[in-house]
Amino acid sequence: MTAQTTLVLGANAVIADVRCSVAFSSTSPLKFGQQLGLLWLPLDANRQAVCSSAYLHEPKDWATIDDTNNPSKWQLNLPKLFEQQGVHFLQLIAYAYDEPSLNLPAVELSNVCLTLNDGELRYDFTARERHVKAAIILEIYQRNGQFKCWALGEASTQGLTSLEQRVQVSLDVRPPNTHARIQAAQQQQAGSHNAHNDIRPPRQIQAGETWTGTAFAIDPYHLLTCYHVIESAQMIGIRQQGQPDREAQVVLSDIGSDSAIIRVSDPLPSHIPLAQQCSDILGETITTLGFPLSGLSSQLQVTQGCISGLTGLNDDIRYLQFTAPIQPGSSGSPLLLPTGEVVGMVTASLVHENAQNMNYAVKFQLLSALLASAGISLESKADSSSATPLTTPQLSKQSRSALWLVGCQG
Repeated sequence: MTAQTTLVLGANAVIADVRCSVAFSSTSPLKFGQQLGLLWLPLDANRQAVCSSAYLHEPKDWATIDDTNNPSKWQLNLPKLFEQQGVHFLQLIAYAYDEPSLNLPAVELSNVCLTLNDGELRYDFTARERHVKAAIILEIYQRNGQFKCWALGEASTQGLTSLEQRVQVSLDVRPPNTHARIQAAQQQQAGSHNAHNDIRPPRQIQAGETWTGTAFAIDPYHLLTCYHVIESAQMIGIRQQGQPDREAQVVLSDIGSDSAIIRVSDPLPSHIPLAQQCSDILGETITTLGFPLSGLSSQLQVTQGCISGLTGLNDDIRYLQFTAPIQPGSSGSPLLLPTGEVVGMVTASLVHENAQNMNYAVKFQLLSALLASAGISLESKADSSSATPLTTPQLSKQSRSALWLVGCQG
């Protein structure tokens, strides 16, 4: 039996089994998956986010939960992750869910114990200050053909918020109950069955499974859609009547804002502009164009409504609420102002017997930030404040060639 190595703060050690297991525990009464969260954050050489993180509620193919009844035990496939372009480091972050509805106003992160490969390595993290909300516990890297880990203890009283700016990506800070409600709606839109408001595990994709969504072009080669539309897809294609089918590749995706950029190799016929600045848009008329229920019809569908709220569920500032009817497959549809500008992107609908028109869209500011993170700059549009508002038929005619049906296969 291999002797256990106990790491101290700042120590490094070789990870012998690169397809390793990692188990966590806390000496406090707080439980992982209930009051405490974990995420694995892949970083590039500059320690900025390079691809989507793995969470307790959102495992990846390189980071899976070993036992659904024990969400604090993981299996990592380090070679599979580090083979991805740009990945140089993998950080483990533990954090407290900070949400008043949990009725735990004093939730703090105090002690975390982790063991690798059933005891090969052990590290006990203890917060050295009060009111800690998040901490970087471990960093894994590759050097001289070996995978190594570095015991860290960088703590924050601001939670994941303080980390987001440094790694330049939005992190999914929502507690499990909130995430489950949004996720259930997203699962229904992405083609899964009977979304509801109970807590459920992440969507599992079967080999060969297909599903659809919507994307819209924002320049001659790039389109925006939802993260949950392209999530776990082994193949992504886009289709438009009168145009050849095209294969698309993911440029950048962000689970925190449920947004993704995809790219095609041949120029697209047209694109639509993102709004640059908007004020007083509460109550503004909006038009959506997308491909809902594509199994019944592959024709572009147009619906109308208004912006009914400036925040999402639980006052989430990343989202708008709107009233235009949407259906499964609408995810990724643009919300168009009468000027023809995109003010948001359809992401979810709250499915509840007492809720109507509880539909949500990612705000244009987050979409712009995602494009900037990918190094994509858009042409500046002339001031549209004095432009004559377009009618719905005019909006549809002007924008339809920028809308694409997205088909994905697992």
